[in-house]
Amino acid sequence: MLKLPVYHSVFSSEALVPALNDLYEIGDFIECRFLSNGLNDTYSLKTSTGKYILRIYKAKWRSIHDITFEVELLNHLVRKEIPVSGPVVKRDGEFITEIDAAEGLRFVVLFTYAEGGYSDKKESCDLFGEQVAKMHLAMDDFECEHERFAIDLNHLLKQPVQLIRPALAHRPKDLDYLDSLSNLLTNRMNDISSELEWGVCHGDLHGGNVHFHENSLTQFDFDCGGFGWRSYDISVFLWAKVRGREKEHFNNEMWDVFLQSYQKHKGLSESDLKAIPLFVAIREIWLMGLHTGNSQVWGGGWQNDHYFDTNLQFLRNWCEFHSIN
Repeated sequence: MLKLPVYHSVFSSEALVPALNDLYEIGDFIECRFLSNGLNDTYSLKTSTGKYILRIYKAKWRSIHDITFEVELLNHLVRKEIPVSGPVVKRDGEFITEIDAAEGLRFVVLFTYAEGGYSDKKESCDLFGEQVAKMHLAMDDFECEHERFAIDLNHLLKQPVQLIRPALAHRPKDLDYLDSLSNLLTNRMNDISSELEWGVCHGDLHGGNVHFHENSLTQFDFDCGGFGWRSYDISVFLWAKVRGREKEHFNNEMWDVFLQSYQKHKGLSESDLKAIPLFVAIREIWLMGLHTGNSQVWGGGWQNDHYFDTNLQFLRNWCEFHSIN
């Protein structure tokens, strides 16, 4: 009988229920349902006290220090009355549980539920811009003894390009373009990085990690957060609005509403504003690296020529539109 290594295992929802019941005081369980195999595994819980979201971090994705940083950041924001999905304390007073999985050590955190859903209305974008600004202000005095990865050029550009290279080996012209663009973006960033605001960031503000309910919102999924450029953090919202679109859609009304609202509560320097188009291109490269780097878990068949045709064409169009050359 062969015994082979495992990249990723999925825990049984049924088996989780008694374990979670021992760990948390959250009432009687009604349902535990596996939702998604994303960067981490996500489960939805329904109990007699309400709804919750369970995250089981993938092995080797985040260290215990990374996760403790995230938990402490969320608790800090909750104390500051910033509307976020916060961690739920266990019976023992802790927040993180370890699981010995087939592929290695994994960590578990339970979060409060974000009511509502996605919205792309002007009113929602206006509220989102305001709350992101207030969140950034609230993050300014956050202190933590645990190390967290930096959202710097190594994280956003250098590492992703190395992860993409094998998938583009059969397309040398496109690989040359990606290398040239990466060098160009690095040089442009090195010229202005000292002028940009640096601080704790959410890291994934694309609009899908916030739920709107009545006249309020709740932000969630801080898994990609850390210390980084604040202009990168907000650029992710613009990137999500324009990626995959043609040039005539690059001027986006919802982005204008979001940015104007953000700046009513927290100003941005001229350098921060000028960096945003660069960060949109950088974000697209980061995403391609994320996809190719996780192909052993998610599968790589969909990262085919069509995938790279689409993503690289967007990069070319975006850089031409903004004279990134």
